[in-house]
Amino acid sequence: MQREMRKLLLPLLAALLALAAVAIPAQALSLPLPPVPLVAPGPETDAFEAEDESGEDEEGEDSSECTIEDEEDVQLCAEIAAEEREEAEAEDCILEDATARVSTNPGNDTVALTVRYQADAPAEVALDARLRGNKGSVHLGADHPHFRRAGTFRETFFLGEKRMDRVLAAREFELELQAVNTPHYCRIELNGALHRAKRSLRAGAPGRSGGPAPTRGR
Repeated sequence: MQREMRKLLLPLLAALLALAAVAIPAQALSLPLPPVPLVAPGPETDAFEAEDESGEDEEGEDSSECTIEDEEDVQLCAEIAAEEREEAEAEDCILEDATARVSTNPGNDTVALTVRYQADAPAEVALDARLRGNKGSVHLGADHPHFRRAGTFRETFFLGEKRMDRVLAAREFELELQAVNTPHYCRIELNGALHRAKRSLRAGAPGRSGGPAPTRGR
C-alpha cells in the first residue's frame, strides 16, 4: 500500500516543482521597474549652454582673445590691441579729406592759402603752414579756424620784405590739418608746389580786408 502511495506522490511532486519553476521567473519578470527621475535643467546647464552660444567662459571673457605664452606673444598681442584701438578711434577723426593751394604775391609781400575740405561734423581745426626752399623754411603761421561739414577756407599771410626773400626761393609748401581733440593719426599732411600770382598787387595796396594785416578765412 505504501509503495502504491509513493508511486502516486512522486509524479505529483515532480509536477508541482515544474510549475513552481515556471511561475517564479514569470512573476519576477512581471515586477514593475522603478521610475527614472527626469533631471530638470539647472543653473549649471544654462551656463554651459550660454557658453556654447556666446563663445565666452564663466568669467565673461572672450575665448578668442589673444593668448600669451611667451615673450613674442606679448609683443604680438600689444600690436593687435593697438591696431584694434586705432580702428575703433578712426571714426572720431572728423576731418575726412582736404586739398590745398598756396600762392605767393611779391607785390604786397603776402602768401595766400586756400583749403578745400570735407568733414563729418563742424569742428575747430588746428592748422600749421610753412614753405621750404633753397634758403631754408619759412613758417607762415598757425591758426585754429572753424570748419563746417564742407567748404573752402582762405587765409592770407603778410610776411614783410625781409622774409619774402626766402619765400621767393621756396619751391613747395607743407600744411598740417587736424581736428582739435582727435588722435594724432588723424592729422592730414599736405604738400605741393607753390603758385605765383599772375598779376602782383603794387606794394602798399590794400589787402583783402582793407589793410596789410592777414584776413581770416571763411
